[in-house]
Amino acid sequence: MNKIILVVIAYTIVVFSIISYYKINNYRMPFAKWWLGYKPEVKIKERIIIAFIIQIPLLIFILFKALD
Repeated sequence: MNKIILVVIAYTIVVFSIISYYKINNYRMPFAKWWLGYKPEVKIKERIIIAFIIQIPLLIFILFKALD
């Protein structure tokens, strides 16, 4: 249960860091309303990069789970 809480916290940090990156650099937000999808003008390259960054906490969790 403790590890799940850490993964959820890691996901929130990643999502907020992506949002803050776009706001600090005055780029348009790639997410549609409520961050459930992408806007139509977002290129596939940007979608792949964002999707990979969002999956990093899961990869770290799986790596540490395999080492136990």
